[in-house]
Amino acid sequence: MRRASGTTLARAGRGLAVLCLAAVVTLAALGTVDVARSRRNAQAESLRLRDYASLADLAKLQRRRLAADGAAAARTSAFSATGVKIHTALAGLQMHSTGSEATRVTMFQVSYANALRDAADGRATRLRGVLTSLQADATSELHEQQASWLVSSGPSPLRRSELGATAILALASMLWLLRRGMLRLRRPAESTADVKFEELRTQARTDSLTQLGNHRAFHFDLSTQLAERASTGSYFTLMAVDLDGLKQINDSKGHPAGDAHIKSVTQCLRNVIGRDGTIYRTGGDEFMVILPNKRNWDALLLANRIEHTTRQTTGQRAVSIGLTESTGLEGRQLLVHQADLALYEAKRTKQSAVTYHPGLAHSPRDGSATLGPSTDQRALAAALARAVDAKDVGTRSHSETVAELSVAMGRRLGFTGHRLERLRLAGLLHDVGKIGVADAILQKAAALAEDERLAMTDHVKTGHAILLAAELPSEAEWILHHHERFDGTGYPAGRSGEEIPLESRIITTADAFEAMTGTRPYRKAISTEAALAELRRTAGTQFDPACVEALADAVADGTAVFHPEVPEPKPVRKAAAKGKQTPAGRAAGAKLRQAI
Repeated sequence: MRRASGTTLARAGRGLAVLCLAAVVTLAALGTVDVARSRRNAQAESLRLRDYASLADLAKLQRRRLAADGAAAARTSAFSATGVKIHTALAGLQMHSTGSEATRVTMFQVSYANALRDAADGRATRLRGVLTSLQADATSELHEQQASWLVSSGPSPLRRSELGATAILALASMLWLLRRGMLRLRRPAESTADVKFEELRTQARTDSLTQLGNHRAFHFDLSTQLAERASTGSYFTLMAVDLDGLKQINDSKGHPAGDAHIKSVTQCLRNVIGRDGTIYRTGGDEFMVILPNKRNWDALLLANRIEHTTRQTTGQRAVSIGLTESTGLEGRQLLVHQADLALYEAKRTKQSAVTYHPGLAHSPRDGSATLGPSTDQRALAAALARAVDAKDVGTRSHSETVAELSVAMGRRLGFTGHRLERLRLAGLLHDVGKIGVADAILQKAAALAEDERLAMTDHVKTGHAILLAAELPSEAEWILHHHERFDGTGYPAGRSGEEIPLESRIITTADAFEAMTGTRPYRKAISTEAALAELRRTAGTQFDPACVEALADAVADGTAVFHPEVPEPKPVRKAAAKGKQTPAGRAAGAKLRQAI
């Protein structure tokens, strides 16, 4: 009886072990099938996302070419390399799409083909609209797929069921060794899967050449930054950076040399930006930078340092930079568009950096476009400003900085639209008359003789004549009087107070501030705080008090804004309260007198 019972128990145990093993094998097979199916789905999804990313970049590139070359680019759009690539991307999407998505892709193919036929006849409006829709749809699809991928990227239900069933069967069968063995095999497999998943997610958000965040990472992080702004009221600045001359390097030296150039500029960006922001490579020669808790003035200082560093590293002009700040409820697409407008202005006028203001956004439909300076006038102004800064040693970015400061002050004094753009142009050209002043006088560290002083003061009349010849009469008038003093003791006409154009008073204040905070070969710079203190001390005599306060507000909007080459100053308030002139105040006064 006992033997029979023992045999029965042994047979039951062996049967239970066989059932357990069969269950494990079955679940393992199901898991293998599930993994294979997941891999196929992931590969198909990767191809779709690649086609959408290519379509977004190609549509953006073709829109730029249409904007740059007009009708000529429109007529050749169907036969251009970009046009062929767009057809290929659409065909790829058609192959990898199903259901309503396939129908939508088919509609885009038909719309794009019809738009190309119109463009061949010189009518590019429809093509621009189709390209805009293509870019927006592709970008939106990328974001949606990224979000759904992150949500659904965990273990599948089948995998969870397999693990649970295996554990239950192992416990029920009391096969201790089998259970331990399964656990030992399972844990390394899960750890490896987690590591691979993190690697894939990082690769999907990283540019392979520079190891920076890519286009997808930029838009994801920008959306996060906008959400934080909406919840906390924070602000940030967006910086668009475009590489100059990359195509020439690729054509003349080959793509390996072009890749080396991109890496070199990337390292310069890392060195300058540091922990102040996050850098992304969003295209072949395009970078974007998000600068949290920074305003335009902070970003402009960083942009000037980037231009200086890249020029020293590459031996030539390497970047153009556009800036825009988010302080309200601007949307993601609007901010990117504003940064692009500022970047296009910097490239068109060959300036190192331009901050966005409403005057850059022309709207010919309301007839106001003629009120602003033309494209040729802006390009001429930038060329003249570079010539003046190159002539006056040590003032490479003086004119550009004065122009941007003038715009910041003008906005706080109620300037809008094309009036802001004309003010920026005048600030850019305020020293154009120095072209007619001898280099020995401009670079002289000692006090000027009487004849040298007269030659220097004549530069406002020379600048006035140059701008009249360039058909800029308003700007010519403002520049003629930008060395007048608020108390009437300036030149050339001795005007005072409200008799001096407001634009002239703005440029005077911005010019003096930049001269004091900028380094020259014959003197050192002083701090922002000391320069503002000197401007306030002479407000009402030399400067318009309203302009001084507008400048102070513009500078105060940034966080810890000091000139990059200047250490933070020591407090000087106690001595000033006693009516004594501190060493810093005497230095500021001397620099200000020499600057004007």
